[in-house]
Amino acid sequence: MASRHEEKYIISYREYAILKSRIQGVLTPDIHGDHGTYLITSLYYDDHLDNALAEKQDGLPEHSKFRIRTYGCSDTAIHLERKDKHGILTHKLSAKLTKDQVYGMLSGKFDLEQFSGNAYELVAQMESRQLIPTVAVRYLRDAYVYPGTDLRLTFDTELEAIEPDPQALFSGTFSGVPVLDRNSIIMEIKYGSHLPAFLRKLTDVSSQQLSVSKYALCRERII
Repeated sequence: MASRHEEKYIISYREYAILKSRIQGVLTPDIHGDHGTYLITSLYYDDHLDNALAEKQDGLPEHSKFRIRTYGCSDTAIHLERKDKHGILTHKLSAKLTKDQVYGMLSGKFDLEQFSGNAYELVAQMESRQLIPTVAVRYLRDAYVYPGTDLRLTFDTELEAIEPDPQALFSGTFSGVPVLDRNSIIMEIKYGSHLPAFLRKLTDVSSQQLSVSKYALCRERII
């Protein structure tokens, strides 16, 4: 996948409601989930020195994170991902996994013979870095797209930090620790090389753009 821009903001529920009204009839709900709304659970990996967390806390402009992600706690679409960030530019390398492969990885034994393609490359990197699960991150996403473009506008609510239990990927019964108050919503604007002026105006908010990491927020909440 080519690199894309990713802008993040923390907005109030009032701003969220105003934006939802503003984009109605222009942006359309994502085809996934219930009218564009779906639950995301990600199990993040880090090394024994927590270097991925430290890179974010230190404000380094370039850093990478590894995670396993599910949608709606379903085992039908499991994704292993490495997300690389260079300022507001991001690049994601991903591969599909089976549930058996996930449990094999979580045992701490990376059997590379089980994998091929991008999955092989990602798992080999995880093995060489001796990565281990550190936290599960869960939130509800409300996603919109602009037809015919690569623009995605997402609103993430109910952010929770969960102990790194692999079962959390496939069960919604795991309770987590709330990370943000109910009035705080993470808004993300994602696009390719250029965001048209009318879309910039449409998504304009009073909040300042921030370097927000759900991984760092959740790790800091349960450490």
